[in-house]
Amino acid sequence: MKKLSKEEKHRQCVKEIRATLIVTVICFLWHVITAFLLNGTGWVLFHMPAWFVVSVFGTVILAIVGVWYLMKFVFIDFDYDEENEIEEKLEEELEAKIEAVSGKSENGLAGEKEGIKNE
Repeated sequence: MKKLSKEEKHRQCVKEIRATLIVTVICFLWHVITAFLLNGTGWVLFHMPAWFVVSVFGTVILAIVGVWYLMKFVFIDFDYDEENEIEEKLEEELEAKIEAVSGKSENGLAGEKEGIKNE
């Protein structure tokens, strides 16, 4: 998982949103344009109208290729929540305090035992 500053996270989110919208628009345009262009031809593919086959199945193929491209080249794995960073810092501080307290209590007990032995 990649660590990004708040500004870098915002830029990455905007980049991902834009790229996703571009893929969506391309799929929409393919679907509508091919459906209207091939509607009056009378061609048949797989016992179905050509406009349907090219429009619907072409859109599915374009969507799969588009999502693959987005996943491979646009999206980055990063944690957007700042809460996790805060929680990690708090856990580290808590562990440090526990270690400090447990170290003092062990030393304190040892000192008390020595004091009892000396009396």
